[in-house]
Amino acid sequence: MNISILLPYKENYSPNYAGAVSLFVHQTYFKSKYKKNIKIFGNTSYNLKLSSNYINLELINKSFLESQSKYYVNKFIEFQKKKKSEIIEIHNRPNYLKLIESLNSKIVLYFHNDPLEMDGSKKINERIYLMSKCEKIIFNSKWSKSRFINGLEKFYTSSPKLEIINQCINKKKVDINKKQKLIKIVGKLNKAK
Repeated sequence: MNISILLPYKENYSPNYAGAVSLFVHQTYFKSKYKKNIKIFGNTSYNLKLSSNYINLELINKSFLESQSKYYVNKFIEFQKKKKSEIIEIHNRPNYLKLIESLNSKIVLYFHNDPLEMDGSKKINERIYLMSKCEKIIFNSKWSKSRFINGLEKFYTSSPKLEIINQCINKKKVDINKKQKLIKIVGKLNKAK
C-alpha cells in the first residue's frame, strides 16, 4: 500500500524553519508501521530535508495566469498518475480536494487550523462535500472539530469519519504557572536583545 502526503504549498519540510505541519508529519511518519510506503510531497528551496522520503515538487515554467497553489497541486497529480497511491493525505488545504479527487485514491484530510477560515471549508455545503469525498477527516483538537461541525446537522456531526488526533507526543497536563514563567523569561530575553 502506497501512501502520499501532500503538505500545504509553502510549508517548509526542512530542519531550517520547519512549520508545525511539517513537524507533525515528520513525527507521525517515524512512528508509522507503513513508513517504507510513505512519500511526502512539498516545495522548499532548502537542500536539507527532515527525511529521505521527501519529494520536492519543483515549481518552474509556471504559466503567468495560473496560481502557484493550483500549479503545485497539478505537479503532485502528474507524479501520482505515474505512481498511484492508495491513500493520499492532504494537510490543511481542503481546497486541494477538488483537483485531487480525480485520482480515485482514498483521501484523508487533516485540519491543523480553524476550518472556517480556510478556502474549501468555510461554508456548510463545502464541509458536507468534504465529508462525502474523504475517508477520514482528522482534526488536531476538539476545538478545530467543533468549528468544522458548526452548523451541520447531527447526522454529520456524529460521523465516524471525523477523528481527533492531538498534535503532541505526550498528552500531559501542562503546569500553567511554569508555562507562564517560561513565557515571561523568553519575553525578557527578547527585550534584552
